Amino acid sequence: MNNKAKDADGAQILAAAGMRFFGRMSASATHEIKNTLAIINENAGLLEDLTLMAEKGHPLATERVKDISQRLARQVHRADLILKKLNRLSHSVDLTRELVDLEKAVIFVLDLAGRLLEIQQVTVEITPPLSPMVVDTNLFYLQNAIWLAIDMACCCADQEKQVKISFGTDSTIPSVWFSMGRANKDKIENTIKDLFESKEDQALMAYLGITIEKNNKNNGFGLLWTKST
Repeated sequence: MNNKAKDADGAQILAAAGMRFFGRMSASATHEIKNTLAIINENAGLLEDLTLMAEKGHPLATERVKDISQRLARQVHRADLILKKLNRLSHSVDLTRELVDLEKAVIFVLDLAGRLLEIQQVTVEITPPLSPMVVDTNLFYLQNAIWLAIDMACCCADQEKQVKISFGTDSTIPSVWFSMGRANKDKIENTIKDLFESKEDQALMAYLGITIEKNNKNNGFGLLWTKST
């Protein structure tokens, strides 16, 4: 296979990884929106019932109407927040490369995948970096890699149901660390071995210039950018 064919094959593999990530995030977001619409529809039905009762001469329960309108407003606000997150994810493909604050990227991915983390019943705690840690990278694929790492860490945290995220102290070698406390060490060992072993994951890590390093002291692993940014 010549270099041009290899590049084309690599681009297709990378695109497949991105599509899978976007599909999972958008599926979760649209599921949340569907839930908000169901609640809005239910409350709209209650308002219609109150209207019909008032037309038949029953006193209009203003407090109940006020309560329903507040519930509707909360659900509209919730749907708006979900759509803003999905819109932000969609616009992360606008630039091929840009300077990205790692802490902000991690926080956004956690917010974006909030429903998926709730399903796993895992609590995630973040320790901010001592100073801003910035990388020159592709934002969309970086978010993809961060989610893969978070998902892997959550799978290992089956005992304590807690994952701690921290950042390195050397700004010339940016890093994000995931610790699972007293989670099953054998499971962590096997998970780290399997981490990013598929062709898609390997293509993703190579494209971003990220390496995986085990952290025996904190029972976890880290994503490292070995080239200075």
